[in-house]
Amino acid sequence: MTDLELRSVVIIGAGPVGCALATLLRRQGLEVDLFERGTESAGTGSGHSFNLTLTSRGLDCLPRSVRRRLYLQGSVLAKRIIHHRDGAISTQPYGTMTHHHLLSIPRRVMQDLLRDQALREGARIHYGQECVDVDTARPAALLRDRDGSSAWVTGDLLVGCDGANSVVREAIVAAHPQDMWATRETIEHGYAEITMDYGDADPTGMHLWPRGDHFLQAQPNRDQTFTTSLFKPMAGDDRRRHFSGLPSADAISSYCATEFPDVFGRMAAVGTDLASRSPGHLRIINCAPYHHRRAVLVGDAAHAVVPFFGQGINCSFEDAATLAALLEKFQAAVRCEGGTVATVAEVVVDEYSDVRVKAGHALAELSLRNLTELSDHVNDPMFLARRALERRLHELRPELYTPLYQLVAFTHMPYDAAQRVHDESSAVLDELCRGRDPRTEQDAIIGEFAEAYGGAFTPQFTPQRKRTG
Repeated sequence: MTDLELRSVVIIGAGPVGCALATLLRRQGLEVDLFERGTESAGTGSGHSFNLTLTSRGLDCLPRSVRRRLYLQGSVLAKRIIHHRDGAISTQPYGTMTHHHLLSIPRRVMQDLLRDQALREGARIHYGQECVDVDTARPAALLRDRDGSSAWVTGDLLVGCDGANSVVREAIVAAHPQDMWATRETIEHGYAEITMDYGDADPTGMHLWPRGDHFLQAQPNRDQTFTTSLFKPMAGDDRRRHFSGLPSADAISSYCATEFPDVFGRMAAVGTDLASRSPGHLRIINCAPYHHRRAVLVGDAAHAVVPFFGQGINCSFEDAATLAALLEKFQAAVRCEGGTVATVAEVVVDEYSDVRVKAGHALAELSLRNLTELSDHVNDPMFLARRALERRLHELRPELYTPLYQLVAFTHMPYDAAQRVHDESSAVLDELCRGRDPRTEQDAIIGEFAEAYGGAFTPQFTPQRKRTG
């Protein structure tokens, strides 16, 4: 390594994304230090949690050994299992191929696994270190320990992996408002985890109880438990925050017994459990660009999204893999052509922003849009008929059409490109379906769609599976 090469990276935040990035950078021979304000033994502890759901988009960004360990500890979910109001149960597959599944993993399990991997690769994690300011030019972070002492730490590149409430992002926006903007939106819906016994439930799918403007979601775990979350509009102020229409333990119990009678018996003390804590907020955070000088944002620090597409962690791992690949690319160029550390770092983060900002903004929009599908549309016969039409069209003419969920979850097409491609093809289908029943006229609509594009149609994207060794 020459004196001109980038040697050291300081990462603020040692969560799953920071640790995944540290692993990728250590494999390039870089010195990596992670600074985490919490303690090593700290759990989630909030009572507001849901499993992280990985798809091939995010999994393919991780080393093969990490993927193997994740599969050993996660649950493979190949379908949605819909529990309807009338007691009927239906299923909806996530895709059309064997790798079209979710890997559902409790947040703490993933955290421990990725932390151990980062340490095994030689990254150093420093706990009890709270970031209070950053200097993007040096670059450096001002850290305060548990005793109140403060000191600056420097590296050749500073990475903010410190989540939705990112101090790194806020410090950059405050110091350089002309160079970076950020928006924060709290949506009407909140969420809370419910303790629910596993029973004899099907462990191969994501269970969903759609109820209009709200829904219950249950993800099976390897230990025969469910991670169960209620998503519902909130009422009250922050001090007395509760789910709309559920101000008391009795109201909560009555609501659950009415809305989810098939599993109410498995929710031990759900009324007192939920009444004892306020629902958690769901926030959307966008910013641009994702960098300033030699500081860069990765994961939720750059783009916190609502969880209704299950892609937040996948997008974040894609951030990490993109940044690592760009660093490797430009380091190689420096060895051949020369340059300075500052030049390499600033070129890398500038290109990283060009690649990731549009994708992050598109995912935020797609995730919020999917709330209506999960809470309401999956109960609608016409919506389901349209989805069946799209699935059949894809099976017959995959070169012409791919459903949005498959584009988003199971390809590496940028989210913004997936949104654009789907919106264009969906507009054609909308016109063909207008005034017709897709259940009885499915074959005719598919034939007309293929004819509309013509035999010379060239697909805008061919899905490829990317692997990191």
